[in-house]
Amino acid sequence: MKELKLEISGKEYTVGIEEFDSLEAVLTVNGKKYIVGLKDLGEELKIETVQKAGSSQQTAPSVQSVPQTTAVSPSTGSSEVLAPLPGLILNVLVKAGDPVKSGQKIIIMEAMKMENDINAVKNGIIKAINVKNGDNISEGDVLAVIE
Repeated sequence: MKELKLEISGKEYTVGIEEFDSLEAVLTVNGKKYIVGLKDLGEELKIETVQKAGSSQQTAPSVQSVPQTTAVSPSTGSSEVLAPLPGLILNVLVKAGDPVKSGQKIIIMEAMKMENDINAVKNGIIKAINVKNGDNISEGDVLAVIE
């Protein structure tokens, strides 16, 4: 595991990178594990790999906006959009009955002093929005249900 020490706004964080691919990363921040979706910022990512004969650079495939956390119910075909970490709901962009496309931004939340986009997990119709602007949420809370 690759480990980094970061200082953000005067507070020190130890970040371990356990797994990393073009869609998500598994990180440990100060001992707590997070699975995070990666978002395309319009830049090429460079991943350096070390081999026995030296090192090479590879370009990672383009990273697409992905939902941070989801749960799928096979019996109903609906998908729950879960809060990836605790935070504050800043803006709910859809309402029940709205059609959405996979990857479409549906909620903006603030967590760790950063804005985070919460995206639709699949094409479908919003069955339920369980939060409103200003709500404090916990990791794993069901924010929305898409059918």
